[in-house]
Amino acid sequence: MAQHVDRAFVNGKIWTENDARPQAQAMAVSGDKILAVGTNDEIRALAAADTAIVDLQGRLVVPGFQDSHLHFPGRSVSEIDLHGVETLKDFQQRLADFAKSHPSLPWITGHGWGYSAFPNQTVDKKYIDEVISDRPVYVSERDGHMGLANSKALQIASISSATPDPPNGHIMKGKSGEPTGELKEAAQELIGRHIPRESDEDRYQSLIQHMDEAAAAGLTAVQDAYTSLDVFPVFERAAAANALKLRFRFAPGILPKEGGDPSQHKLDKPLVEADLAAYRTLWDTFQGPLLKFGAVKGVLDGTVDARTAAMFEPYVGGGTGIPFWEQDDLNKTVALYDKEGFQVLLHAIGDKAINMALNAFEYAAKTNGTTGRRHRVEHAEVPLLSDLPRFKQLGVIASTQAMFANPDATVLENFAPLLGPARASHADSFRIFDEAGIVQAFGSDWGVFPFEPLPAIYCAVTRMTPEGTPNGGWYPAGRISVEAALRHYTRDGAYASFDDDVRGTLAAGQLADFVVLSRDILTIPAADILKTKVLLTVMGGKDTYRDKGFR
Repeated sequence: MAQHVDRAFVNGKIWTENDARPQAQAMAVSGDKILAVGTNDEIRALAAADTAIVDLQGRLVVPGFQDSHLHFPGRSVSEIDLHGVETLKDFQQRLADFAKSHPSLPWITGHGWGYSAFPNQTVDKKYIDEVISDRPVYVSERDGHMGLANSKALQIASISSATPDPPNGHIMKGKSGEPTGELKEAAQELIGRHIPRESDEDRYQSLIQHMDEAAAAGLTAVQDAYTSLDVFPVFERAAAANALKLRFRFAPGILPKEGGDPSQHKLDKPLVEADLAAYRTLWDTFQGPLLKFGAVKGVLDGTVDARTAAMFEPYVGGGTGIPFWEQDDLNKTVALYDKEGFQVLLHAIGDKAINMALNAFEYAAKTNGTTGRRHRVEHAEVPLLSDLPRFKQLGVIASTQAMFANPDATVLENFAPLLGPARASHADSFRIFDEAGIVQAFGSDWGVFPFEPLPAIYCAVTRMTPEGTPNGGWYPAGRISVEAALRHYTRDGAYASFDDDVRGTLAAGQLADFVVLSRDILTIPAADILKTKVLLTVMGGKDTYRDKGFR
């Protein structure tokens, strides 16, 4: 019996990501799946009398975008957003306005500032004290690996000149020995343990709001990186209410636990085995099409901006960063998860950390005799060029973030100078992974950067800011094509989540996850990608977002 065609999309440019048929004019959808892809005549011939015919009017259709690395439910609805702050005046004004409009909040927290907004790229508690001194404030830098506290927050946390650095963390202090308010890596937890926990209702509202925003950006699937176990009830509530607008795959943390003692970056076999048992239960529980488990994530180093990304050679100005693990402990821990079938995601930004991650994956494969785990290096910003062939040899995925190559003031004035030209020239260079034949899955690391794929594709293609600077792009040899960027956001993302058999391409039998765009980003000038709108997002055959002007 022939399947009924619920909707037929005709007169379009269907970019399928399917090598057997890269392009088509039309597509038929039945239930939650694609029934057929073909010419207008072929698809119209399948339509029934009650089939809804959607005239695409020549518009581009691509597979649904996957963000392969972000953090849901995301920032709280009661936090201040400091993304885009360019000056100290702007930073202080936003804080003051937020405090005035939220008088009952016991703590003011937020996220998103960059060092380039501050005089001499140096932060200090006084910049917050000058506008908020009566309540504790803690706001993290955009990559989340450091933050700034005011004096009230330091007082509550009992952080003083006598407070020693915790393992794998730094309390930045001035010439007098007094804390400046800047806390790096594990030192942030000294403050974090005092910040009131967000309520489940706030988390649920954050989830709903951010799913709506993600669907409007064309996202149909996401990989949550470092999932807190206490948020699962929030996702289950949304699932029970039939409110999920994204396909989620979760990756909770391996040692140390989020909020735990970073000195636990050691092999503790009984603790790992207890985690394995808990994670196996989650794996058995969450294997549906919308909520899925099967990966874990570890963190090997910090970030370049904080000088905590682990490097073989010193930063310009000194220091080589913080490797959070000993290689032997990392090897054995990864091998335990690998043996049980888990995909392991390892945050590694500096060349030393990336090398350690590859060493651990190689050790696990040799020790366990396993293949096909699709382990991942998260961020992989500054690899040794000599390590690139190992990714492909080991079947390791490069989980990269296109917006990390956005050459804003923080990149040009802090990130690149710290690395020096020899390393900066191939930092966040997506072309080097493509040329090495490495599977590369794009994500945003939201809330470090916004999760909208179209601005990220523009950045990967141009290596310029939205304003078109610098002329010709930042180290333009790292640019990639729009076709490659689309692949990394669709087919490669599905592969990285073990979903390439059911989505990531537009072909008969695949899930009906796709996006209709207002412009053909494959042919227009790169600058016009920023003017392109998402008109329709479909997940499992159902509209999760529709632009008011799209009919």
